[in-house]
Amino acid sequence: MEEPFNLDIIGQPPHLHIYTQLCLCFSVADDANRQAAAGVLAQGLEKLAQRLPWLAGKIVSISPNEGNSEVFKIVPWASAPPLVVRELRGNPSAPTMETLQNANFPMEMLDEGIIAPYMTIPGGTAGSAPDPTAVFAVQINHIDGGILLTIVAHHQVMDLVGQIQVMRLLSKACRGEGLSDAEVLIANTDRSNIIPPLGDDPEPVRQLSRQKVKPSPLVPSGQEIDKAVSVWASFSFSQTSLAALKAAALATATSSKISTDDALTALVWQSLTRARQRRKNSPNPESEVTLGRAVDSRRYLGIPKEYTGMINNMVYLTNPIQEIVNMPLGKMASELRLAVDPATSQIGLYTRALAALLHRTPDKGVVSMGAAIKPSMDLMLSSWAGADCYSMDFGLGLGPPVSVRRPRFYPVEGLGYLMPRHPSGQIVLAVCLGEEDMAAVRMDEEFGRYATYIG
Repeated sequence: MEEPFNLDIIGQPPHLHIYTQLCLCFSVADDANRQAAAGVLAQGLEKLAQRLPWLAGKIVSISPNEGNSEVFKIVPWASAPPLVVRELRGNPSAPTMETLQNANFPMEMLDEGIIAPYMTIPGGTAGSAPDPTAVFAVQINHIDGGILLTIVAHHQVMDLVGQIQVMRLLSKACRGEGLSDAEVLIANTDRSNIIPPLGDDPEPVRQLSRQKVKPSPLVPSGQEIDKAVSVWASFSFSQTSLAALKAAALATATSSKISTDDALTALVWQSLTRARQRRKNSPNPESEVTLGRAVDSRRYLGIPKEYTGMINNMVYLTNPIQEIVNMPLGKMASELRLAVDPATSQIGLYTRALAALLHRTPDKGVVSMGAAIKPSMDLMLSSWAGADCYSMDFGLGLGPPVSVRRPRFYPVEGLGYLMPRHPSGQIVLAVCLGEEDMAAVRMDEEFGRYATYIG
């Protein structure tokens, strides 16, 4: 890559200057495979960067004109993305594979400051790789009994769907398989105008109003903000409990079709809202709360599913607290389905409108998908359940990963992820809540009927 590579317009807001991390946990029985791992991944990264040169680049900002925000681009940097190798066997700060497996791979044991090349929010004191603006990076962590392979991607460059596609291509390259011309063409597509223009379609005012940052009111001198301590925790949903949950949701569904993801998202939103309602300073039951559900916009815009860019958007559902906690599970799951079903969803229009807003807004920093989210009561949830991570072996000779998790990072209250579905059918929820709310969720009878606390 000799010239700067453009980012998607949706990747331009500076709040996306973060990394998305995935940790794939492999069991190691033969030290010969362990010793070869770094060489296999180094070769694979080099081969992949030869076909996708932007992957070895770094993010830079171009100085704006007065009143404008920065413009971010990818520029040449290295011959391959950074690869960090860290020896953690015998290190008391690192888990063993046995302790991880016995505890079902809790987020608490997978600290980004130890096992990731970059922190989620770059620029911190931890993180092992050079230059906190790389597009993509990998870290191999050798632990007793296993390897923790942490792969990170810059969120301005790609969303989780794009990251999974790059990981799939890396796994192929590590196995010595060539990339098809179609795979290379899609990955190297110019991103300047990938989203169709809005044209004469009316702007969805309510949707866009949720994505514009409003000035924060100043706190009067001497007045303190009541800020609860937030913590991350994980909960497991087995295939059996997910089947029971979907069956329960179907019994009260108001649409002809709902997915397991719809039912699980409905359960999580209801349960978290109910738990938060029980806190000492809970809001009025008539107060409205919002669910922001991350959505891959590709299929709504005719963009190939293999596209590696940042094309993610959000749909929002807002209801009074009392209505959420009392609504039949199936009715809520049905409302969630209508918001994303291609036959009824407005996501294509929403995403085109968001792109148009960003194109005409000089200061991209005032646009954020979480702009209207109130962390203490609202929820932003991303489902990675459909991400096919368990088929990736990266040519390491270790077989598929035994677990895939997001490492623990800085607490962000009201943020949650559904982890990639395990071959057993298990889905794990990672969520960040205030300590009081987390304790209430753990005691919630309806939630506990389906969920098992991991830690």
